[in-house]
Amino acid sequence: MPSYPKSDVFVKCDNHIHILIFRNGKISNLLAQGNYLETVKFSLIKLIYKSGDKSSPSNYRPISLLPALSKVFEKVIYKRLFDHLNNNAVSDEHQFGFRSEESTENASHILLNEILEAMNSKQMVGGIFCDLHKAIDCINHVVLLEKLKFYGVSGKFYNLVKSYLNGRYQKVILIIIIVLNPLGKK
Repeated sequence: MPSYPKSDVFVKCDNHIHILIFRNGKISNLLAQGNYLETVKFSLIKLIYKSGDKSSPSNYRPISLLPALSKVFEKVIYKRLFDHLNNNAVSDEHQFGFRSEESTENASHILLNEILEAMNSKQMVGGIFCDLHKAIDCINHVVLLEKLKFYGVSGKFYNLVKSYLNGRYQKVILIIIIVLNPLGKK
């Protein structure tokens, strides 16, 4: 193996060596290219039992096991995107998800306060609440990328996010246990 400076970090992925250079706390080398590493676009899907009848598929929750390097990249991408949205006043003040020091408790407090103020002013109050079950699975990547463009995300960072979203693959682990005549009955 060639000699590299001690500041470099080496990660072996699928028989290829990828060099990540940390400068000022950023993964500079690979992010600057605008391409997400193909070797970390893989996820392993494992089903975790929740409760109820173990033979019913609806009682299992899929979890995605990602490579550690992928998680590092995701945190860097998230930080850069979050900073862009905040620095350009794109984020709405009532956006509570995925923001530090914000929570559903804060959102509930504001909603309840607005309802009580309207009721105290003798106004009619109504609400429609939607449970977006598995909402993350419903995101259209083309629409998401267009929204990013609309909010000023462009260039290599836009290409990086596009590369991150495209060409992902996964493997599902299924463990099937067949019990034949468990009580010895005919």
